[in-house]
Amino acid sequence: MTDTRPFRITVLLFDGVEELDFTGPWETLRIWQTVAARPVDVRTASLDGAPVRCSLGLTVTPDGGIDDEPLPDLVVHPGGAGIDALHADQAHLARMRALAERGTIMTSVCNGAMVYAAAGLLDGRAATSHWLVLDELAGQHPEVEVVRDRRWVDTGPVVTSAGVTAGIDMALHLVDRLENTGAARAVAGVLEHPWDPEVDLVSATSPENRRHTLATIAPVMQAARGGA
Repeated sequence: MTDTRPFRITVLLFDGVEELDFTGPWETLRIWQTVAARPVDVRTASLDGAPVRCSLGLTVTPDGGIDDEPLPDLVVHPGGAGIDALHADQAHLARMRALAERGTIMTSVCNGAMVYAAAGLLDGRAATSHWLVLDELAGQHPEVEVVRDRRWVDTGPVVTSAGVTAGIDMALHLVDRLENTGAARAVAGVLEHPWDPEVDLVSATSPENRRHTLATIAPVMQAARGGA
């Protein structure tokens, strides 16, 4: 008998989520949903079902609350300014562990990997994150094998991506993994995104761009975190 149950994907939202961290993977996976060979259901969920205010001020109403949703087959945990609070939220960390223990594929974008590390999901695993927080990830969680200059790292049960737009690359990789390369290329074509299944080793941020970031935007971001 053919399994008609949809493959359920939950994109997590929270106050301080980085807008492109979730909209990039969400749109990529939603486009796949329209043409997937299997039933796919992509939904957004906040911690309590209430609207969230994102890092740059956008307010988003989710489809529901994460605890009210059916057990997802895959979770996308974005990053953003709100990660510091979630990194120390024991209830949230327990929730992430419970999902992983029940077989959910756990994926993260940007500093969302910090939550997975705090939950113990990255113990002994290779993982990546935004280049600005890789040293922080390595320093706070030495049990994680931190990988640099990769767009995504797939260890099977856990998939992590670098920052912001790298979440799109990771989502296309997931389409490739869950269906096939042709489907991933088709979605990339709709997005007009330069994606190749073999190119996960190239950092999208040049040394010159990083120098300018460190001189201008990074100090502002650090100040917003209270100097953490």
